[in-house]
Amino acid sequence: GALADAMGAPAWATGAQFATHAGRKQNEEALETHITEWTRPQVAEDVMELLQARGIPAGVVQNSRDVLERDPHLKARSYYQYLDHAETGHSAYDGAPFRLSKTPGTLTSPAPLLGQHNEYVCKEILGMTEDEITEALVEQALF
Repeated sequence: GALADAMGAPAWATGAQFATHAGRKQNEEALETHITEWTRPQVAEDVMELLQARGIPAGVVQNSRDVLERDPHLKARSYYQYLDHAETGHSAYDGAPFRLSKTPGTLTSPAPLLGQHNEYVCKEILGMTEDEITEALVEQALF
């Protein structure tokens, strides 16, 4: 099959014990041992690309740093955008999961702090007076 070909057609791969799905399940430990021996000395991303080029679904297991710094798909799309947050500093934010040709979109500000926009919302949007805002603060309806 395609996986055996990608692995260089090792002799063990042509054995009857791996010829069927049932055989592969029955000999799963041996199969995993062989595949581990083949993958261990290689770079995970190289194996992934080799297999994908042959039409074999494959992906690497990534930790957070890999996703942020190394994932070629996310990098090519500038998925992560970095913004300066008042409490967390320079931080990565998820960008749009899609690209629109006429309105690609971009993040313009980091996540707000708790209550950061209370005054604007209360005065400009809700039309509250200073006394009403003060009362809401005293009653702990606003923070």
